[in-house]
Amino acid sequence: MLHSSLAVDDQEKVFDIAPEGIRKCIISSNIAETSITIDGIRFIVDSGKVKELSHDPTSNMSKLSEFWISKASATQRSGRAGRTGPGECFRLYSENEFNHFNDFPVPEIQRAPLEPLLLQIKAMDLGCPRTFDYVEAPSEDALNASMEFLQNLGAIDVSENIMALGKILADLPVDTIIGKMLIMATVIMIITI
Repeated sequence: MLHSSLAVDDQEKVFDIAPEGIRKCIISSNIAETSITIDGIRFIVDSGKVKELSHDPTSNMSKLSEFWISKASATQRSGRAGRTGPGECFRLYSENEFNHFNDFPVPEIQRAPLEPLLLQIKAMDLGCPRTFDYVEAPSEDALNASMEFLQNLGAIDVSENIMALGKILADLPVDTIIGKMLIMATVIMIITI
């Protein structure tokens, strides 16, 4: 098996050469799609699916969902077979399904929570997140929902200026709600001591 939550030692086992007369079978997540090249891969079985994090800005909920891959991902996957010798890719979906795939994957900024990014833009004084020059801009609805959420959280004020809480949250490598809980728990502990 090969996926990102395995220990490094376990991930490196995919590079071991199989003994004579033994066929090695690697079952992998999309980590092997772009990150690594494994010598000797002759056959790829492509399910056409990928699990990706998607975020609903109106409910402020994220979930891991299964989606069809893009045409670019399908091409990338098929290219993993035969990089160091002859190879073949078996796709478990029809040509008609392939023709309906998106050309490229949906950019992560359009499917991830925006609050940490918006706080970083504000904390680094890079301007207004609404007019920031994104490579792939998030939707206006997602920006509005995230800015409103940050106001309700107390990280920015009604004029969308960053507040002290927002500056601290921008430095924490956790979700904004968890960050506020950690800060508030610390404050309560200090007060009670």
